[in-house]
Amino acid sequence: MGSSPTRPTCRFIKTHQDRWLAIDPVTCALIVSHLAEITSELAAVGAGLGDDAYLFSNDPAHARPRNPDWVTHRVADAADAAGVELDIKGGRHYTASQLLAGGFDVRNTAARLGHSGGGATTLKHYADPISEVDRRAAAYLAQLTTRPARRN
Repeated sequence: MGSSPTRPTCRFIKTHQDRWLAIDPVTCALIVSHLAEITSELAAVGAGLGDDAYLFSNDPAHARPRNPDWVTHRVADAADAAGVELDIKGGRHYTASQLLAGGFDVRNTAARLGHSGGGATTLKHYADPISEVDRRAAAYLAQLTTRPARRN
């Protein structure tokens, strides 16, 4: 993880991608806390964390990443505990839809999700319509097509 006081970032590695994403200060603090815990546990047995260590690992030295299914199961467990239906795919749909509805452009939304190709995959498979955005679109179009009242 690289960071500065104003721009915390985190490096994400997928099987075919190596990319950096901005993260919010709360997530950054959670990661720093997790790293401190790992470092403390390793120091207790006279070991240290390597520069190429993985944040999420079940290997004592953090030399190998966790199986990706681990995240899938953690999300499912958290959703069950909260009493909601959510999985990784649903989370990605939600993220894409909310970023686009929030006014973020499709290229940056796609990049955040790890999609290449300028956003075609993001729009085709992940961005779901949001009723509030549709209502704002209707109001905006009505505003454009409504004549102002005549003044006498």
